[in-house]
Amino acid sequence: MIAARSSHHSARRTAVRIAALLVVATSACRDSAAKTKARVAGPASDTTKRELHPPGEVVIAKPSAPYVGAPVLSDGSVSGTITLAVPVQPHAPQPTGRDSALCGPSIADESVSGQGSALAGAIVWLEGIRRGKPLPLERRLELESDHCRLVPRVQATVVSSAVNVIGHDDFRQHLRFLAGGEQEPRASVLLGRDEQVIPTELPFKAPGLVVVRDLDHPWPTAYIAVFDHPYYAITTPNGSYSIDGVPPGKYTLVVWHERAAKVERPVEITAGAATNVSVALQGK
Repeated sequence: MIAARSSHHSARRTAVRIAALLVVATSACRDSAAKTKARVAGPASDTTKRELHPPGEVVIAKPSAPYVGAPVLSDGSVSGTITLAVPVQPHAPQPTGRDSALCGPSIADESVSGQGSALAGAIVWLEGIRRGKPLPLERRLELESDHCRLVPRVQATVVSSAVNVIGHDDFRQHLRFLAGGEQEPRASVLLGRDEQVIPTELPFKAPGLVVVRDLDHPWPTAYIAVFDHPYYAITTPNGSYSIDGVPPGKYTLVVWHERAAKVERPVEITAGAATNVSVALQGK
């Protein structure tokens, strides 16, 4: 059935992306907000079908002081490679049950990817920076339900961003945006059976690692790291990352991946210099 859908999927995807652009152009308007209110909600109007508990671990903590954006006259950079010290095996595939006609009999685990020991999808950031380059102007993300998966699986952005949740799959989903240390979801989005684009700014009210899960299905998972500063990166398939425009000083480099223990390393950035910090994570 999946193969049959793929013949016209590109045309559908193009149409939905055009719709996404229209949503970007109008999402600030009150009329647009009113139209999506019924499908985007905070915790008060969430309808629970499968109990989901917010993650207990606070991965991205509340900052000690506000971040100030200002020109950086003599900056440096930090880069490196994130690997696994010991290979980590994927979890067992998830059976799809009543949705097998659309999704196939099972969904393979996609929590671990990369080339060799290199680890893709790890989030790397600097802690301790309270003054540096301005926040990026582009603050619009996309999260797609596509072929029974949420893609991309890992993203990072800054506070006051927004995401277009784009539905391609022909079944209902109740997506919840959960952050560690918070008792209620930041947002809930209902995707129906038709192609649709639903914008929301609710998950980006404060720094934190937001986990997206579905009340109706156990396998859809995505992560959105929200920072109040621009000094972050996500590792590529070869495990590499790079963070530039860093003011000289001493900071803490933090690395997190969903299948590994969080790691912190001290790092000193020197003006005009490229610092290398590579980390081997212990899987879990």
